[in-house]
Amino acid sequence: MDTGYRAQVIETIKKIFKDKSYSNIVINNNIKNVDVRHQALFRKSVFGVIEYVIFIDWIIDEMSKTKTKKMELDVLAVLRLAVYQIFFLDNSYENIVVNESVQYIKDKGNLRTSKFINAVLRNIIRNKIELLSRMKTLSTDEYLSVKYSYPKELVKKWKEQFGKDIIEDVLIANNSEASLEVRVNVLKISRDDLIELFNKKGIVSNKCKYSTKGLIISNSFEIDKTEEYKNGLFSIQSESSMLAGQILNPRENSLIIDMCAAPGGKSLNAAEIMNNTGKIISRDIYPGKLSLIEKEKKRLGIKNLVVEPYDATKLDESLIEKADYCIVDVPCTGLGIIRRKPEIKYKKTEEDRGIVDIQYKIIENASKYLKHNGELVYSTCTTNKEENIDIVMKFIKNNKGFALSDISENVDDIFPTAKDGYIEIYPHINGMDGFFIAKMQRL
Repeated sequence: MDTGYRAQVIETIKKIFKDKSYSNIVINNNIKNVDVRHQALFRKSVFGVIEYVIFIDWIIDEMSKTKTKKMELDVLAVLRLAVYQIFFLDNSYENIVVNESVQYIKDKGNLRTSKFINAVLRNIIRNKIELLSRMKTLSTDEYLSVKYSYPKELVKKWKEQFGKDIIEDVLIANNSEASLEVRVNVLKISRDDLIELFNKKGIVSNKCKYSTKGLIISNSFEIDKTEEYKNGLFSIQSESSMLAGQILNPRENSLIIDMCAAPGGKSLNAAEIMNNTGKIISRDIYPGKLSLIEKEKKRLGIKNLVVEPYDATKLDESLIEKADYCIVDVPCTGLGIIRRKPEIKYKKTEEDRGIVDIQYKIIENASKYLKHNGELVYSTCTTNKEENIDIVMKFIKNNKGFALSDISENVDDIFPTAKDGYIEIYPHINGMDGFFIAKMQRL
């Protein structure tokens, strides 16, 4: 492990924590500065530090007179990476970790701080087993919070929702690595033919369990650099997200309005399902994100999709009763995709209190765009019931002309609620991103 790699991990960690940036975006920007041999380790280390930061900070606070809350970001980032490596990385050579951490700070010209880092890390290594024993003496919620690195409020919330007997399974599943899944572009190639094409190139792929257009890639690498990707044979999309399109299942020559389209996966999937017929209006409040959809449209050879900047919480009178289908993938707390963006764990819940009102306003507006017999798919990437089934039931109660549709034909029968018009997907049950998808019809 070279010090150049360590410096890049530390800079990346600092940026994510300081700017509250999405880890996947910062990692993708910074990974190009890392030697190819160290890129997998770079990604694992940055994600690892974010995923286990409560555990890591607890360890540091137990062994340091200066607590993490009082530390400069530079020092804290160096210690966090070192503690992650000491506790979580196989073959982590403890002395090398300490020496490289100390050297990094020395190179910054801070001799006093380098001695402090050396002392804290040596202390941690000496007391490693004792620290883990001490952790076990914490109260149950505190122990689960520290061990798996989740805020106590989230542990309590999930314990109430899923039950105290499986709370540990829930925390472990949400800390596990998410698989790389891709959606086959059926306008250009069949799923079986793409598997064969991948096979010839040594890319190991298997059919997704529930998605009829999905593949799981086993040997993850920069798959977006392949010729197959550049030629638009597939898109990167999670299986849970693909299911929203499968459940929508639009007929050819339909008009679809996608209320919050960026980054575009659901719109593009619908365009492929409709075989490039009809029209899809893909809208989003952030014009910058719409350029991503335009780019993808060209790559995939999609011709039936138009992109427009628009705020979904505002009603567009010109579209009332015009749409055959609406895609309502609303902004949400994102608790279902912690495996892909671990920083979501630490978001304060008060930031999200207004989100339910926004979600309800968007579904209400979308419902007005539907023709009679038109259908709407409401989806989120959260496991939070207030944003999911509660919103749908409130909407149905307040709008007599709408009913949930049986979707059991569109998804595997493993989802017991599919016949009632919705499915709940959980990492600890389905091994997929946490998602909620409901389908309703205007009567």
